[in-house]
Amino acid sequence: MVYYSNKAAVYFEMKDYENCIKSCDDAAKQAEGGNYDYVKLAKALARKGNAYLALKQYDESVAWFQKALLENQDHGIKM
Repeated sequence: MVYYSNKAAVYFEMKDYENCIKSCDDAAKQAEGGNYDYVKLAKALARKGNAYLALKQYDESVAWFQKALLENQDHGIKM
């Protein structure tokens, strides 16, 4: 999950938001097995929310931030 999340961060910095979203989806798929770090999953979901925010898809962005907060009540995500 960390690999895909870090890959998404690189895509985000390159302003390649579509690939960032795909990498975040890949990170979330790694968590489907049930044994995962909820903090890392929340970070990937928040990163996906930031990508949608950069694409000005605000409703989608808010939805992903809310999902991230369900995983981990991180103050950074709330802000």
